[in-house]
Amino acid sequence: MAGVETIRRRNVFVDNGFMFVFDAFSADGKKRFWRCRKRNICKSRVHTNVDDLIVLKRINEHSHDSDAAAVEAEVAVTKIKIRSQQTLESTSIVLSECTTGLSQAAKGTLTSTCALKKKIRRIRQQIVKAPSAPKDLISLIIPEAYTIYSPSEGVNEKFLLDDSGPGLDRILIFGRLSSLDILERSKIWFCDGTFKIAPPLFAQVYVILAKDIGGVHPLIYALLPNKQAKTYQQLFHRLKQLKPDLCPDFISCDFENAAIISMKDAFPNAQINGCLYHLTKNFRLKMCSLGLISNYNNNADFALSVKMITALAFVKIEDIDKAVDELAEYLPDELQDLLDWFEDNYIGRKNRSKNGRKPALFPPSLWNVHDRVIVGQDRTNNYAEAANRRLNTEMGVNHPTLWSFISSLRKIQSGRDTYYAQLEAGRSPPKKFKKYLDVDKRLIKIVSNFNNLSLTSFLRGISQNISLK
Repeated sequence: MAGVETIRRRNVFVDNGFMFVFDAFSADGKKRFWRCRKRNICKSRVHTNVDDLIVLKRINEHSHDSDAAAVEAEVAVTKIKIRSQQTLESTSIVLSECTTGLSQAAKGTLTSTCALKKKIRRIRQQIVKAPSAPKDLISLIIPEAYTIYSPSEGVNEKFLLDDSGPGLDRILIFGRLSSLDILERSKIWFCDGTFKIAPPLFAQVYVILAKDIGGVHPLIYALLPNKQAKTYQQLFHRLKQLKPDLCPDFISCDFENAAIISMKDAFPNAQINGCLYHLTKNFRLKMCSLGLISNYNNNADFALSVKMITALAFVKIEDIDKAVDELAEYLPDELQDLLDWFEDNYIGRKNRSKNGRKPALFPPSLWNVHDRVIVGQDRTNNYAEAANRRLNTEMGVNHPTLWSFISSLRKIQSGRDTYYAQLEAGRSPPKKFKKYLDVDKRLIKIVSNFNNLSLTSFLRGISQNISLK
């Protein structure tokens, strides 16, 4: 089984001598759905996970025979096409590198060497010559062709919304002008950075999403040179220059202090919500560093006790001090260091006088979800996580050139436009899976009953319904 990238970056998956074409992601973004390449005659499908392409489910038998040789040959041709685009190697070297190790049967299936060389030359002739890779952000010049977007044939509009100009701290902001209108209209934002697809010279792609007409939409893609506070400050400042009336009520993000401080400065009236998923992710990493993961994976009662610490996120803020004290008495000795770490970073260590606490790096007001559960507000930043995971997949390559990044981003934007148009036309967004809806109902029930439960019982009940993955 293998995943292969096609020349059009439409991923292909090979399984047991059959070739499948990527069809869609699952609603939660955790699975990929594939259809048989011969869709006109075959209804076979495969479900895999996103990252490792492990087969989770096979649907329907193939209505045709497998052909391992033909599949192997087609994979080789795909590699030839991609290598032709990405390198300046001679045609002979491209062919040699991509066909070495082929089975005798696959070699017999390949088209002639002469035809393959013609294919390589044709591909290279069709490629619009992109500028050479920029050496630094000071000398970078972006041709006009890479600053526009065509939403429909014959229509061009601005796509590079802002360029901070030559300098080591240069920022490029991409998106549609209509995206700024949506961002201005929406009161609920989600922000997250992704690093795998950042072009050379840039540290990350920072994506801003917003809720509108029943969906959550990626609107702004900012190329940032680093993760410093001044860079985030510049990003939000420049966005406000583009749209002075930007005024979100809620911004959900991960636990990156530099970004959080900048958001508070730019949007002082917005409530900044730390993502529960990122909180549990950081917690799990600390658990691993303390050597607790094996016991967590193999001892159900121990795992329940571990999750009671993260369940503090559901306690009323005014009762967190009391809950921590009760947990310290309740938890086994081997979890005291983990509780201390959580207290230091997310609550604040008690002063020696026991009156008050030292300031926490991430105070409870940032990560507490008690009120969010009551009013039905999002507890996580999973919309942004899923959007960035999908963006990484659709981009098709890690750390593309700047020119390849822009070209791919415009194609991706076209798909986002289609989804938005579908919601405008009255279609419903993907439904949440029943198992997640059931968990939400149980959490609401437990949190609503907070005043009638002991703190230990409350934390135990919450921990039965949360995951650290």
